[in-house]
Amino acid sequence: IKLIFDCVSLLKMAPLVKTESAEVTLGVGKDKKTFMFLKDSYKIVQGGILTDTRFLQSIIQFSKVEKDFINNETVELMAPYLALDGFSPSTARNASRAAEGLCTWCKAMVDYNEASKMVKPKLEALRLAEARLQDAERDLFKAEMRLKSCQDVLGALQQDFDRQLATKRSIEENAKSTRKRMEQATSLISGLAGERTRWNNDREEFANIKSQLIGDIALACAFVAYCGPFNQVFREYLIHSKLSADLRERKIPLSHNLDLTDFLADIGTIGDWNLAGLPTDPLSIQNGILVTRSSRFPLLIDPQGQALNWICNFEENRMPHFGVSSFSNNRFREQMEFCLAEGKAMIVAGVEQELDPLLTPILEKQIVTKGKSKYITVGGKVCDYSDEFMLYLVTRLPNPHFSPEEQSKCTIVDFTVTQKGLEEQLLGRVIQKEQRSLEESLKNVLEEVNGNTKSLLKLDQMLLERLSENSGNLLDDEELITVLADTKLKATDVKEKLIAAAEMRKNINEKREQYRPVATRGSVLYFTIVDMSQVNCMYQTSLDQFQVLFDKSMEVSEKANLAMKRVNNIIEAMTYISYRYINKGLYEHDKTSFKLIMTFKILTTANKLDSRSISLFLRGGSALDITQAKPKPFQWMSDEAWLHILQLSATIPMFKAIVEDIQSNEAAFLPWYNSNEPEKFPIPILEPRIADLEDVTYNFNRLLILRCFREDRTLLAVNDFIRKVDFIDQHGGRLPVMGPKYTEPVTDTVESVYKEMESTTPVIFLLSAGADPTDSIETLARRKRKEIECVSMGEGQDVVAMRAINTATSMGSWVLLQNCHLGLDFVDSLEDVLLRFRQPESNC
Repeated sequence: IKLIFDCVSLLKMAPLVKTESAEVTLGVGKDKKTFMFLKDSYKIVQGGILTDTRFLQSIIQFSKVEKDFINNETVELMAPYLALDGFSPSTARNASRAAEGLCTWCKAMVDYNEASKMVKPKLEALRLAEARLQDAERDLFKAEMRLKSCQDVLGALQQDFDRQLATKRSIEENAKSTRKRMEQATSLISGLAGERTRWNNDREEFANIKSQLIGDIALACAFVAYCGPFNQVFREYLIHSKLSADLRERKIPLSHNLDLTDFLADIGTIGDWNLAGLPTDPLSIQNGILVTRSSRFPLLIDPQGQALNWICNFEENRMPHFGVSSFSNNRFREQMEFCLAEGKAMIVAGVEQELDPLLTPILEKQIVTKGKSKYITVGGKVCDYSDEFMLYLVTRLPNPHFSPEEQSKCTIVDFTVTQKGLEEQLLGRVIQKEQRSLEESLKNVLEEVNGNTKSLLKLDQMLLERLSENSGNLLDDEELITVLADTKLKATDVKEKLIAAAEMRKNINEKREQYRPVATRGSVLYFTIVDMSQVNCMYQTSLDQFQVLFDKSMEVSEKANLAMKRVNNIIEAMTYISYRYINKGLYEHDKTSFKLIMTFKILTTANKLDSRSISLFLRGGSALDITQAKPKPFQWMSDEAWLHILQLSATIPMFKAIVEDIQSNEAAFLPWYNSNEPEKFPIPILEPRIADLEDVTYNFNRLLILRCFREDRTLLAVNDFIRKVDFIDQHGGRLPVMGPKYTEPVTDTVESVYKEMESTTPVIFLLSAGADPTDSIETLARRKRKEIECVSMGEGQDVVAMRAINTATSMGSWVLLQNCHLGLDFVDSLEDVLLRFRQPESNC
């Protein structure tokens, strides 16, 4: 302990005794040793260090602060102590824990001194580095302060720069906007200047139209409401002679010669109708207006099927999946309910003289509205009703008789084709066949004109809407400027295209006109055939049938390089083919009538004969009364002949003095009148007078005179007239009319009939008593190696006949139905069956 306190005193530089030798005992027990060493200073320690109550705190303070002040001399003085073998903490522990701690502390202080000799230079260097760091940080702080000051100045300058730049940008944008407004103003002024003249004219015209609008609308409404069932001539009579006159009498303003077609439909809409298959003649256009503008559902009188074809194309997007229906359809009610709910276009074909009572609430539009939904009661069942629903009723009867009640429920529209309208259609058909590229060019021109016209109307409407709806500055409406520019460019482009199209159409029409005689003859022949239905209702022929003959004539006629020669060949072939086809279905006593009607129509259309002369030929003097007429001066002349001659003298100026001619030359007329064949001899006195006339007129006048004098020889004279009228001069050339082959007897065999047959067009044999073509048909079937099944119609044979037809359809065999007058109901339904065979995928 004493030695330990000597070391403590050395470290703390406390006073020690004078250095001298003395015995020192170390260790305990066996290890206890006594040896000579330095004299301890314990007594001084007891009086100094150990009396200090803060001894422990001083030791701790020394360890923290004063340990760095230990010098080498102190360490050297402590070295003898530390070198002693017994100077160790373990030995000191024998004395006390405190002694052990002080021994350990002393050793630790010496060890620290040794270690600090290596660390201290580094610590000195650290302190120097830290000092330099502090100086650098002070310099950095000063620099950062200067930088912050510069950045503050820079920020203020940047803000000022941004403000100035924003001001500059605002000025530039304002300048750009002003420049753009100037450009838009220039464009607006330029655009509106181009429209100014047209709009001023339109304004004046609109003011005039507005003043007359009441009368125009009244006339248009009357036209839509009442003119549908009539033909074009009577419609014009009603509009101009009755309705317009009545409005003027009531002093209601009305446009002069108002064109109802232009008033009720624009050219773009009419173009769409034409592209859908509506004929381009005025009557058809009026019918399209009546169908689309009437508030009532239309009932179309459509003997030729043109209206049905147009409606199918026009309503193609709204047609139901089942297509065209009819009253005989078993699912008619379900189909009607479906169309009512889905807003489809319901087309009912095959309407006869009466309408199905199921349609009454629909035709009368007995619609009930509940909330946003609409309903209608059909056959006792409440059905959904859509405003998009449309109903079209189509009848093939040329002159149906509907009750007034039924007529009042719908708008009846007569779609019966006119001769001029059919001529235009046939012209397109012959050009399509003979000059296909020409017809396609015309079609493309019409489509382009229609599209351009519609675009111009749409742009005009859009421009006027933008001008009327604009509430701000017009210069700010860029879309308006764009629309105006587009309208101007489009208008200029359309005008140029319309001019080019008009020129092209003119050139095309000039080329098309070369083939017009073919279309004219076709139209004349068809209406001749139609007129025969007035002789006997059995003689009805559809337009589809005639178009097949028309196409066939172009196929079988002789080809020619010259257009006029080709036209003559087609006309000659078409006339004869039509004659032979119709002649097969006529009774013998009607065949001459048909040829004569055909001849008269051809000559009338060619302006070679007038209707007054033909009427005289047909009626003669039947309207005169022998008791009231001028007394007959000739005993040898019959009363009928006298009345005919009186009518002839009153009707034809050339024969005004025929009575005086007969009286002054009675001796010449009597032998001719009494001859057995007067048609073979010259007519006395009158022959030189008519000999200088054109061949057609000369031959007709001979026929007319003969008909008046000798009615009994008229039939023979008619055949002679038909034989002689073979050509007429027209259109700078000679067109064929009739000729000798039309008066020669012809016989149609089963073999010749077979050559013209089609699988879906049955042949009907009208048999006289004792006639039976069964053997001839069976013989032909064997020759053609075809199986034939004969079914004799009667009660219960409908199923057998239908089974035979289905078998023949799949096997390619023949079916012969006998005694069809005993199964008229089945024959009536056979038309629908054959239509399905002909058009299995068509909705029409």
